[in-house]
Amino acid sequence: MAYDKEKVFKEILIQIEEGASLRSVLRQEDMPGRTAFFEWLKEDEVKANQYAKATEKRHDVLFEEILEIAYTPEIGTTTKETERGVEITTGDMVAHRRLKIDSLKWCLSKMNPKKYGDKLDMTSGGEKLPQVTIFQLPDNDR
Repeated sequence: MAYDKEKVFKEILIQIEEGASLRSVLRQEDMPGRTAFFEWLKEDEVKANQYAKATEKRHDVLFEEILEIAYTPEIGTTTKETERGVEITTGDMVAHRRLKIDSLKWCLSKMNPKKYGDKLDMTSGGEKLPQVTIFQLPDNDR
């Protein structure tokens, strides 16, 4: 299949910057396969840098999506069979929203741990903290 490589690559970057996964973009019609895409990156350092920047932008989009999910009710219906029959409840799907948020948080913490991870920086602006000496009491003072 013949591609307008530059046009296709630009479209891939746009979709990634908007929050799409590379996998979902490459599944679309008229897109290269995964192997071909990574060959493009391997052959062209400029493309590799553009792809890296697009994925960084995607992280911020996904973070904003977490906020949107948190503040936007998602109305849905649940059906439950009971002794009295079928109960249908309509309301905010809080558990579903929580799952989405937790999944996105986990992904962000893995994709960009420095910015979105849970690790605490125990240094002071990159400088080493002074060494802390722990004193041990003699056995008769315990």
